[in-house]
Amino acid sequence: MYVSRLQLQDFRIYRSLNLALPPGVCLFYGANAAGKTTILEALYYLATTRSLRASVERELIALEAAGDLGLPPFARLAASLQPQPEAEMQTIEIVLQRKFGADGDLAPTTSKTIRINKIARRALDLIGQLRVVMFAPQDLELVTGAPAERRRYLDVTLSQIDGRYVRALSRYNQVLTQRNGLLRTSRERGRAASEQDLAFWDEELAKAGVYVLRERRRAVTTLDQLAQRLYAEISGSDLDLRLNYLDTTPAHDVPSFQAALKQLRREERERGVTLIGPHRDDLSIQLAEREVGSFGSRGQQRASTLALRLAEAELMHSRTGDRPVLLLDDLLSELDQKRREHLLTTIVRPQQQTLITATDLDDFSPNFLSQITRMHVDHGLIFPA
Repeated sequence: MYVSRLQLQDFRIYRSLNLALPPGVCLFYGANAAGKTTILEALYYLATTRSLRASVERELIALEAAGDLGLPPFARLAASLQPQPEAEMQTIEIVLQRKFGADGDLAPTTSKTIRINKIARRALDLIGQLRVVMFAPQDLELVTGAPAERRRYLDVTLSQIDGRYVRALSRYNQVLTQRNGLLRTSRERGRAASEQDLAFWDEELAKAGVYVLRERRRAVTTLDQLAQRLYAEISGSDLDLRLNYLDTTPAHDVPSFQAALKQLRREERERGVTLIGPHRDDLSIQLAEREVGSFGSRGQQRASTLALRLAEAELMHSRTGDRPVLLLDDLLSELDQKRREHLLTTIVRPQQQTLITATDLDDFSPNFLSQITRMHVDHGLIFPA
């Protein structure tokens, strides 16, 4: 798969962009804040419906954006996809629009319209149409950050691979909200929720949660093997990088999940929250049997996150038969020349589109630069180099 064209309208710094992209390696270079990362962010957003940088989606709409015919401001993102060399071209599109409040002023909320081949679809249908793996400076949070970062890593990976997973995860989160609301309201009112109500939500939570658990465990088994090999290649070290899924319940089917919830009934009533399940799980990332996030050097942490991202890409390829688009955001600046060249050799592969951002061309060898497409980015304008 590769993206043959990216179109942006009033998305962050880009007022209007119609960019043809090559199937191989493309390097976007320019000064900081020129708009390089925004290109990668747009593709990540089209693939996952999530922004890597915006805390609220209205931040993605350009400040200068103006609505048409009395409509509120909006941003439009669209991409043309070539799934296979002989396959028919596909298009995906997201329109993100501000809303007017009751007083006629712009409200803080936004609406999102999604189209696949010009047909309106749900967000769940969009995920997996374009598969990407994002390498970003903040990836260190994968090993140093909270468990939510590592759960997100697994969820974003699996959601792009398996349509059933993204639906099960969505259902799980919906049920979890309802169940937590029931527990919390009951505690605040000083009146226990009925066993019948809790039993209903237990079953619904278990139905969705068991699939999420099973697929996460299965993925981690494969990622563990891949990351171990890739870490050795990247670092040149003989230390073993190992991954282990840390679950809050050993449940493997709906009845065992329900039984685990029932065992915690009293404590959950007292605390007003669901205490076990995929939303509480973690991913252990160890080097020589010690947590990389707590005991690893910065170099070991960086190599570990790179191995995790490369393992993610290989898992996607093995499960789907298609290579994801790799998005590398200013990663090479922290590496020495030897590691930089080795990483590029490891990452750049035939039939895999790779988009890289950098501020300095000196980070790359003349031989590498001669084999790729280069584009200079300057304040929202892109010029072939």
